[in-house]
Amino acid sequence: MRVTWRYPARAAVLTALAVLAVSCTDRANPTGPTQGPKPGEPKGPTGEPITSLALECRADVKAKTVSCGDPDAGQDGGPSRIIIGDNTNALWVHLTSSNVDYDAGTGAFTFNVTVQNLLPNPQALGTTNAETLAPDPAGIRVFMFQDPAVTSGSGAITVVNHDGTDLFTAADQEFWRYSTVLQAYQTSAPKTWQFNMPATVTGFTFKVQVSAAVPYPNGYVEVQGNPNVRSGNDRTLTAILRDSLMQADPTPVVFSWTSGSPTTASIASPGPSALVHGLRAGTVTMSVATNEGVPRTGEFDMTVAPIRRTWTAAAATTDWHTGGNWSPDNIEPQPADTAVVPSAPSGGLLFPVLAANVTIGGLEVGDSPAQVNIGAFDLTATGDVTTGTLGGLVDGTVGRVILAGTARTVAGTFPRVRVTGTYSLTANMLLDNNLRVESGRLRTTGFRIRVNNP
Repeated sequence: MRVTWRYPARAAVLTALAVLAVSCTDRANPTGPTQGPKPGEPKGPTGEPITSLALECRADVKAKTVSCGDPDAGQDGGPSRIIIGDNTNALWVHLTSSNVDYDAGTGAFTFNVTVQNLLPNPQALGTTNAETLAPDPAGIRVFMFQDPAVTSGSGAITVVNHDGTDLFTAADQEFWRYSTVLQAYQTSAPKTWQFNMPATVTGFTFKVQVSAAVPYPNGYVEVQGNPNVRSGNDRTLTAILRDSLMQADPTPVVFSWTSGSPTTASIASPGPSALVHGLRAGTVTMSVATNEGVPRTGEFDMTVAPIRRTWTAAAATTDWHTGGNWSPDNIEPQPADTAVVPSAPSGGLLFPVLAANVTIGGLEVGDSPAQVNIGAFDLTATGDVTTGTLGGLVDGTVGRVILAGTARTVAGTFPRVRVTGTYSLTANMLLDNNLRVESGRLRTTGFRIRVNNP
């Protein structure tokens, strides 16, 4: 999430009417709606007002111009609006026309049209999945809402090169298909439209609208917060309910939060804000949903960073693997954590003993009497390893310390050591048994290595 934002593509395909009101003249993009539907307007098949939101285009054949706009928004047409779903919100697009031409010999009146998505991410046009952006098979379709009508001159006008007909607001409406996905402020490739008419037609009008799939026809929940938390620490996430226009929705709702991995990070305090508590290093997806009205969801990826976990002996045992012996959160050191064994644990002078192989990040063992008994097991470290001059790591059988990190440091007292990574000494190293370097390197950097029983 970079800050990784991910919005789950679970919203339904836009099957209801999508209505458009746009300007076909090049102009600065608007940043939001200027006027919504008015009470008493005609309704589409799902109850949406459609008349004043249809794009009315006026063509001058002799001058070879096309000017289009919302008749209620002034000459320039105002912002472009698509009505979706139950008409509670409006999506915005922008159409532009260019290369207008009329061939009197063939009667072909042609011009190129592009579609632009004026919505911010993640509300793309022509897809139901904001994450994968898989194209919707229907594409983005601009359809003929009202057939061409002659306003000056005389003659019949025929729509020639459309891509098919379908039922939008009426039967057999011609449409032009833009087989693309448009993310925020992207513009489609131009598509040529052609109307045929005799030279006796000098002016005409027509109206178009748009049908398109979007990932969030009902809106979604945006989650804001810091995407990083350390194990044992807390972060606050905040949910913002947004409508399909990406505008904050003030509707009171109850938010339900879920952690994708409760052992990695927990989440509590349901409401607009939630508290994330890091537990173990890793990544986790926090999900939030509303259960009132039309469900809306959102997701937020978080990274839980490794930390230093300290041996406390609070569980009054010597078992390394007993979470109650470690702080914080009663969790034993995880593979990316640094394990710290102090000289005087808060729970008494009990020191850890391995009962199985262990992989950790780093290891710090204090001065005597602090020690870690690895027994017959392997303790593999990928980070820095240091121990006090006395005590350190011990074993009663054949346990090994495996140094597997890259560009790391080591010093202290050990039973036997196997080096598979690259390490440098930061102090002298004392071994009770053999030292073996395999596919790795150990630099003394001015310090000494002493082996008691080579």
